[in-house]
Amino acid sequence: MHKTVTGKQIVSIVLFLVGLVSVIFGIFGLVGGGSIEPYEARQGVVLVYATATVYNEDGSVEQTGGTGTGWAIGKPGEPVQYIVTNGHVVEAAYTYPRMYSNVTGTVQVYYSAAENDFAQVEVVYYSPQTEKDIAILKLPTPTNKRIPLTLLESDSVKMSETAYALGYPGDSSIRQTLPAYDLNDVTITKGIISNRISPNWATYEAFQMDVSIAPGNSGGPLVDENGRVIGINASAAIDADTGLSLGMNYAIITDELTKILDQERIEYTMAGSLSWVPNWFAYVFLPIGILALAGGIVLLAMATQKGSAVLAAAGIGRQQKSAANGRGPAVKHAVLRGVTGKYAGQKFDLLKGKVVMGRDPASCNIVFDKNTPGISGRHCQVAYDANEDCFLITDLGSSYGTFLGNGKKLTANVVENLFAGDTFYLCDNANRFVVTKE
Repeated sequence: MHKTVTGKQIVSIVLFLVGLVSVIFGIFGLVGGGSIEPYEARQGVVLVYATATVYNEDGSVEQTGGTGTGWAIGKPGEPVQYIVTNGHVVEAAYTYPRMYSNVTGTVQVYYSAAENDFAQVEVVYYSPQTEKDIAILKLPTPTNKRIPLTLLESDSVKMSETAYALGYPGDSSIRQTLPAYDLNDVTITKGIISNRISPNWATYEAFQMDVSIAPGNSGGPLVDENGRVIGINASAAIDADTGLSLGMNYAIITDELTKILDQERIEYTMAGSLSWVPNWFAYVFLPIGILALAGGIVLLAMATQKGSAVLAAAGIGRQQKSAANGRGPAVKHAVLRGVTGKYAGQKFDLLKGKVVMGRDPASCNIVFDKNTPGISGRHCQVAYDANEDCFLITDLGSSYGTFLGNGKKLTANVVENLFAGDTFYLCDNANRFVVTKE
């Protein structure tokens, strides 16, 4: 018997489609949002003031140290408690008290020197200038006075890309009348990424750039056009005879920082593939989508009382039709899917058996390039247990570790259970995977 589709049913279908599209765009805003103008990254920047106080035997007191720039890390929308800067900014305050009994050190983070708004912080990680030149500071209590900045993987940075350095260069500050050292005093300079090098004075990798930096910029963020941190401003090449800048400045790549943050179990935010999507997508499209879906459901329920035409028009009921034909619902497969890195977007059916991941093609089914940093010959193994309906992951004694999505590092050769939707990564976020049912 022929059944006609009513206007109410057509409207409900349209509302469903509008709702679904709007919700998708809204989710893009939540997941991929975070793109900001480069100068807006100053909302995460602070002044770092580090001092070593020497108490001499004759009763005199001397102070040494210096100032630099720091910036906040953490999760979007949450108060921040950790600040990143250079190791050499806090070197005297951190190392001298450990070498000399008559020296004390203090490290302070200033939100506004004019308002005497600061916090004394703890140095929870320190690496000297000749090594990683990174220090991580912990605030006594989380604060909303700064926002966490988003990091970008170093391999995503292209040579000749425009970059911006933010901070409190001393040359700029001394030319101001009563600098406040607050958000409005943050200086921004612009240039391009010239090269990616391994400098001979340290153990980190760095971006060489012509972005202008000066003493006081040390430790500040280097950001891209979308306000994402791509480096930590560290040093400048100076002509030994004239003392003038040679126009070659250096920023430590963010991959050096994320390895340390993973090791220290400190949360941070990496830019995703949708980081170009603005935050306002979530605020605009999610409410529209929810309202449209709700309206569609109401109209659909009303139309269902008069017949099943809307179900056929919207494609609902396909499962019953398949069952009537004897096919039944589709069987879901246990799948391992790549999220980032070489295998991003690729999937592997775990119902066919376990997979071993690593650089050794003779013993691994998922093989990484031999020069992939942080990946061992036999790194880890993933399998699916149909009886327990869970996934099993085992680190095979890798050098740089296998980590769960929450940052937990696996113990070598100890099986850990995963469930559909759980993620893990090898060494760092550049090699992330998810287990799922499809």
